[in-house]
Amino acid sequence: MSLEKELALIEQVKEDLVKVEAYLAESLQTGSEDFNRLIRPISAAGGKRLRARLCLLIAGSGKAEEFDRIRIAAAVEMLHLATLIHDDVLDQAAVRRGATAIHCSKGNKVAILSGDYLFAKAFDIVAQIGSVECLHVFSFIISALVEGEFMQMEDIYRLDQGIERYLTKTQKKTADFIEACLELGGILGKWSESDIQLLKQYGHGLGMAFQITDDIMDYSATAETTGKPVGKDLREGLITYPLLSIVNDSNKAEVTAAVQAIADGKAPDELIAYVATEGGVANAEKLEADYRENAHKALEGLPAFAGKSVLYEVLDSLADRKV
Repeated sequence: MSLEKELALIEQVKEDLVKVEAYLAESLQTGSEDFNRLIRPISAAGGKRLRARLCLLIAGSGKAEEFDRIRIAAAVEMLHLATLIHDDVLDQAAVRRGATAIHCSKGNKVAILSGDYLFAKAFDIVAQIGSVECLHVFSFIISALVEGEFMQMEDIYRLDQGIERYLTKTQKKTADFIEACLELGGILGKWSESDIQLLKQYGHGLGMAFQITDDIMDYSATAETTGKPVGKDLREGLITYPLLSIVNDSNKAEVTAAVQAIADGKAPDELIAYVATEGGVANAEKLEADYRENAHKALEGLPAFAGKSVLYEVLDSLADRKV
């Protein structure tokens, strides 16, 4: 694949993203000015738009019409924003994308209704595209996210959840959504079924590695590099792979007591240091590398296409990810 085609696609994705932002701004105009004032700034803050970028890249590498590319990427971002708003309510998070979380400024009822509206709006946009396959994918994303959230709530401060359950939660809460964005791009881009399966394999590896990297940073990064307090997950009772990987019969009672102490308000510093000493961070780093390698293998199985090198770069950037 020529460098010229690669650069042309990258430029197209940039132009598409501008149009996605415009589409979102236009779509998030309702009869409720209160809603408009709440949602538009959060949507405009945007974040990295990773999911939309992946969707646009794959759709644009194929045969998707421009308007369909823009709409599906906007719907993906609406769906993502809806989940963030609902997550803030569940987690009682105070800040979202640099602004006060909606539930803090307007209450849980307004926040939940705002998220519900975005879910409905996203589905309406996908319905306009006219692809039953895309609607199925969107339904799958929401089902997976809700299932993962239920599992996470059930497992607060639970050491006995096991590694397999942790991996299932990670898949449902993070990897399935990223995988689905690759699938949506493949469907609209009219990729072959076999190639879509490889794209999904890539998305799965990327999504799992992405979340495991987050879990690692809770034990090894600093507030300056992550923008959030170290040990935040532990304080909230989220038991992730670095800790789960070092629990055994000889230390289970000790670790259980340490986790209970954190649940009772103790700082997590001692447990964080213990997990690192026992190799928990190294274990997680190896697992994350394994998922990246699986994603690399999927990319190798795909034919040459404009944008393939970008997918390699996205994957490799996880090794140096700080935020």
